[in-house]
Amino acid sequence: MAKGKHSGHSTPIPPPGAGPLWLLADLAEELGTLDDPVSLQQEVLERALTMFHCRSGAFCPMDAETGRIRLGPMSGSVMNLRPEEILAAEPVRLAVIDQRRPLVMADASVLSSGPAGWRGMAIIPLMGSEGLEALLVIGDLAEGHQFGDSDTALMAVLGRMAASALGMRLAIREFRREVGQRMTDMVAQLNRTAAELERVKTFADDFFESVPFGIILFDREFRVTFHNHAADRLWPEDRSVLAAARRTGIAQSDPDWEQGLKDVVNMQRAWLAEAAAVELPNQDAVRVNLWCAPLVSEQRSLVGGVLIVEDVSQRVQMERRLAVSERLAGVGRLAAMVAHEINNPLDGIIRLVNLSRRTGAGSCDPKVDEYLAEAHKGLMRLVTIVRDLLDFSRSASGAVDPMPLCETLTEAARSLAQVAERAGVRVSIDCAADLPPLRSATLYHVVLNLIKNAIEAMPGGGRIEVAARRLSDAVVVSVADSGPGIPPDVLEHLFEPFFSLKATGKGTGLGLVICKDLIEKQGGSIVAQNRPQGGAVFTVRIPVARAGRA
Repeated sequence: MAKGKHSGHSTPIPPPGAGPLWLLADLAEELGTLDDPVSLQQEVLERALTMFHCRSGAFCPMDAETGRIRLGPMSGSVMNLRPEEILAAEPVRLAVIDQRRPLVMADASVLSSGPAGWRGMAIIPLMGSEGLEALLVIGDLAEGHQFGDSDTALMAVLGRMAASALGMRLAIREFRREVGQRMTDMVAQLNRTAAELERVKTFADDFFESVPFGIILFDREFRVTFHNHAADRLWPEDRSVLAAARRTGIAQSDPDWEQGLKDVVNMQRAWLAEAAAVELPNQDAVRVNLWCAPLVSEQRSLVGGVLIVEDVSQRVQMERRLAVSERLAGVGRLAAMVAHEINNPLDGIIRLVNLSRRTGAGSCDPKVDEYLAEAHKGLMRLVTIVRDLLDFSRSASGAVDPMPLCETLTEAARSLAQVAERAGVRVSIDCAADLPPLRSATLYHVVLNLIKNAIEAMPGGGRIEVAARRLSDAVVVSVADSGPGIPPDVLEHLFEPFFSLKATGKGTGLGLVICKDLIEKQGGSIVAQNRPQGGAVFTVRIPVARAGRA
């Protein structure tokens, strides 16, 4: 369609013979293409000026925020146009507000607030569902033109058309604003959700990496899909849970373990293995409890499984120690009962043997005296066994006043000096300067027994080194010898009751048991090892906090 120019805006050039109705129809088509409310207001004003042959006018919309009418797009001479005063005039309010119709006047001077110099003036209301939305004020008619009756009807149609288009554009703008705000809110919510998910993910990662037990997730083919740091430490590194499990000692406690583990996926039921041995490269073997359960999705479909690996090495060791302690306690009670039952008749027999030897000395067959002497040796051997049994049963410390540790060690070595000399064994003492004083009886008894055992282990002579040093939280005493050492298969049995490497009749197998019991009652420990350079070393550790009560 051809376009002309009017006051700087596009206006239609009607075809020959076209009238206001054509302009109105063309305006309706044009309004459908305008999205911006300001552009729409400008277009309505320009078309109205053209349709009604006016040279000046203004589009005056209602301000939604203040509820007051204001000047919008303008054209021509509108210097004195004040829409608030125009709307406040009684004739205008009666026609525009009450009757909702255009008001046409031959002269603008009829209104006290009308623009001066206008010939003819029309005030067209744009009424929406909520009331007045705008006023279209036009006038200043061109020479040879005036408003007619048909113009009023066209103005009413123009007002309704413009109000409808303006309301629609305002609704679209409000809709876009609300959509934009909702999109902004949605994006903000998505950002908050993403941040929360990241926080939860970080928390989950920190949690999985902080727990002391291994967590391993695997799929339906038993392929590992996730494992935490603890699993790296406790479980053989492998892409398959089944392959890794085959390299452990599970079969020793559960011969049917593989079928049980497969049933986690095949039958969707849990599986448990307790205290399974796991050999790890460059690490000590550990004992682990294994708990495996099916892993399902939110839709309750099977995803795979989860394997929990718990290190129970310390617990197993404690249980073993407790079992040994309970056995030792039982043996101790039995030893006490046996010792007390034997002690009294044994004492009587010894007295009778001694009396017989004194009475019959030189007056009977020499064989009798020899037999009595051998009987006396055997009886004294029984006395030693009974004494050891009583010591084992009560672990008597015979505590005395605290004395320097070095003196305790020196006294123990001095007590066996003659025995060591006869065996060709040299005993040396090395004490640190910062050692605390200890109650001597317990440690004296332990060190005496260890030196005595070391001397007996070196019948051909050798060297014994007794050393004491202070750690941050303990006193450590070691007794090392240059003997043949301890056979590896014997090490784990050394502290068992009645176990002895000595010849029959030479030992009771209770000395080391009593030493261990005495040390552990003070919260300490005693261990035996073979030295790399040869010989054995026994290391006693007593906590400093309890050393003063040793």
